[in-house]
Amino acid sequence: MSHTFGCAHRRLTLAWLAVLTAALPSGVAHADLGKFEIDGRIYTKQLYQNDDSQGLLSLGNPFWPDDIAGHNGIGSEFELIFRGKISQFAEGGARLASRFGERWQDWWESGASKYGNTSNTSGDSAGMNRASYMKLRGSYIQLAPELNHLDSVRIGASDFAMFNPWTIGKVRYIDRDNGRGFFLGGKFGSDDAGQYVVGAIAMPKLWVGPSWSTGIGDPALSNAFWSRDWAYAAMVRYRFGETTTLRLVGDLTQDLEVNTADPDAVGSRNPTCKDALGQAIAGCAPDHAVDLLTRYASANATFDIETEPTEWLRVQGLIGMSAQRIDPKLAGNGVALNQGVFPLVYRDTQDVAGTLRMTATDPWENGLTLQGEYFYIGPQWNAIFGSRREADVLLTEGLIGSGGQLPTLNLANEFIDFDDGWVESCIGWHGGTALLTLDRGDTRAKAEYTHIEYASNGQDRDVDKTYPDFLHGDGFTDTLLYDYANVSDRGRDPRSVYRRNQFRRTDIAVLSVKHQLPVANGLDVEIKAKYVHDVDFRRLNGPGALNDDYDGAISTARLKVSTPVADGLRLGMHGQIDHWNEQNRRGTLQLGYGDDITDRQVAGVTANLSYAGVRFSYLLEYLHKIQDREREPDQRWHVWRSKLVIEAAW
Repeated sequence: MSHTFGCAHRRLTLAWLAVLTAALPSGVAHADLGKFEIDGRIYTKQLYQNDDSQGLLSLGNPFWPDDIAGHNGIGSEFELIFRGKISQFAEGGARLASRFGERWQDWWESGASKYGNTSNTSGDSAGMNRASYMKLRGSYIQLAPELNHLDSVRIGASDFAMFNPWTIGKVRYIDRDNGRGFFLGGKFGSDDAGQYVVGAIAMPKLWVGPSWSTGIGDPALSNAFWSRDWAYAAMVRYRFGETTTLRLVGDLTQDLEVNTADPDAVGSRNPTCKDALGQAIAGCAPDHAVDLLTRYASANATFDIETEPTEWLRVQGLIGMSAQRIDPKLAGNGVALNQGVFPLVYRDTQDVAGTLRMTATDPWENGLTLQGEYFYIGPQWNAIFGSRREADVLLTEGLIGSGGQLPTLNLANEFIDFDDGWVESCIGWHGGTALLTLDRGDTRAKAEYTHIEYASNGQDRDVDKTYPDFLHGDGFTDTLLYDYANVSDRGRDPRSVYRRNQFRRTDIAVLSVKHQLPVANGLDVEIKAKYVHDVDFRRLNGPGALNDDYDGAISTARLKVSTPVADGLRLGMHGQIDHWNEQNRRGTLQLGYGDDITDRQVAGVTANLSYAGVRFSYLLEYLHKIQDREREPDQRWHVWRSKLVIEAAW
């Protein structure tokens, strides 16, 4: 193209744009640059461990192995966040983010996967995971109608934070704005004391439902139909005066599938409306419409109250119900087919849950705060669409003590690094927690005691076809050295709430003290001690019933110190000692049980730096573990690992 032709072409294009702009109707919405914002972010992470795995993520997807998981690699992610003011009553936005998976060593990967999918040195070998392609996320339009009691209409992405972990929970970080739906919100009542949100949410085809899907890959279906699967939710909150708030939250999920008896359905069993003998099937006639059946449906609802009768006393209470209906003709029995790894009980269920928490904040004005909580979560409660991580519904630190407790079998302890917190299922928990907190200037101390009985206790439970036991239900869970194949004997799966025979109780005691010493620039010292006594009599009657009792005593002591050493730079050190003495940890009545002793030590250093708007964080850790197993060979670990994060946003 010559320079003259190029200039003429540009002038013609500009002229056409001017004509088209003038011809646009005045009602067409558009945003000028003054109402348009763009934010950017670069995130870089490096993992190191003294093994031969390669990747950017400590734990990836256990069921669909990917090429991202692994302990040695460095990669970057870039995102752009767009927001536009369309008019006085409308705005829109979206986010573009690169796929996190390309390692710096990949250099020129195109996203192709050629040459028989073999690893090679070309740029066309690793597939889209390693090409850092940009994906549209978080797109939405939000309107502010000039209508009574209707303040907002949102169309598109949401993190569902307006509901709660018992119903539809805030989506975990990696999927935070992938969910989309239609949402209406507004206020009502005197002085707008009431608030509501209702929504229709497109269900994810990946994890809400039997076999963690809305039909895809289910052996009971030949042609899954997921584009009509929706969840419906509502939240209503009302404030009485300045002290009391009532809230009602509920949701309903519905997984629909095609009725293959309908002659109009793809793959119909009756395409001609005649049986094997050639006789007409009564009531069967094509009408160019396809009938649908409900494969799975669930409903959860909670009613909670929060009140502050005095300046120092707060009372919070919640009651809830959970129910599910499953069609065994349309949902395969994953309990039987997947060795008990299944996100719900394989039958119709219903149950209740409740919590009552009281907080007395410094009632004697001496820095002492008292908290107490009673909790009951029924053994068949399941928040299938509830929070999967990054949330907590109970006051206790729990057994694992890092990420919290959630009332679902649909936990998400994957797509995380070794330093991330873990969540555990509290389905079937029944007990109470007492927590004392002393806050006096430079010193903060906490003491917790929790006792748990289990509403899931029972004998001769059907864990072969009905109740999922998640295959690994024995031993204390080691979240610091966790692997999904259990080759490292990691202990109980955090989702394992059902056993064939269980009569269990647990006591938890935690004491922590944090104090700032007036040395250097202020040295923070934190000491923590924890003791868990977990007893399960397992089988109560019959041969061998006295020989299978589990008794676990788990002790942990941790020391952490940190101090600022320069402007924006903070250095720290930590150490931890664990001792687990577990009698009858693993085994069977037929083969017997073995006593195991585990000793684990952790030592590490941290560095955090903020400079010129860029944040750096570094963790280096050494982990040593010896597992003395009575009935199996002993195990030993010498693990060095580190994580570096560099992040900038503007």
